[in-house]
Amino acid sequence: MRILFINSSPHPHGNISQMLALMRQKAESLGATTTFIEVSRLKIHPCTGCMKCRTSLTCSLPADDAHHAVELLHQADALVIGAPCYWGNMPGTLKLLFDRMVYGLVKKGPANIPQPLHKGKKAIIVTACTTPYPFSQWLNQTSGVRKALKEILKWSGFKLVKCIEKAGTQQHAELTPREAKICQKAIERLF
Repeated sequence: MRILFINSSPHPHGNISQMLALMRQKAESLGATTTFIEVSRLKIHPCTGCMKCRTSLTCSLPADDAHHAVELLHQADALVIGAPCYWGNMPGTLKLLFDRMVYGLVKKGPANIPQPLHKGKKAIIVTACTTPYPFSQWLNQTSGVRKALKEILKWSGFKLVKCIEKAGTQQHAELTPREAKICQKAIERLF
């Protein structure tokens, strides 16, 4: 089992990073090989919207870290995405990465309807926001991140097996033992 972790949090000791670290540790203890991408460290050119990648299944832009991320995604059996909430959505850096990875997620099908390239693979979403619960849900904070990432995963063929949402991170900077257990149990659903 090869699991790709994508961390779009720029905070190495923040809640998202803590949750992903626990999950990665658990995955490795179960025998998985893990790869970890820190989105904030990637050098990626913005997508130009040329749409050539939909038919060629390769990006025409000069080689950068997005190309490497696509290679890692193809090698992975499962995906774990960590995304803090920025204005009710994923961080712009993660959106940029997914824009550039589109050719590694879907291919052009009949009538231009995207066809998934990762059918049967499993995925987990981990998200957090500073807005306290239940306002985080009412104001579409973590639920906005979940909705955006679910859309990408669905069209790519991934089966979402768990979404972990943590609200109120300013007041609760550390993970509780219950939250840590939820993270570790979620990884078991990938096997």
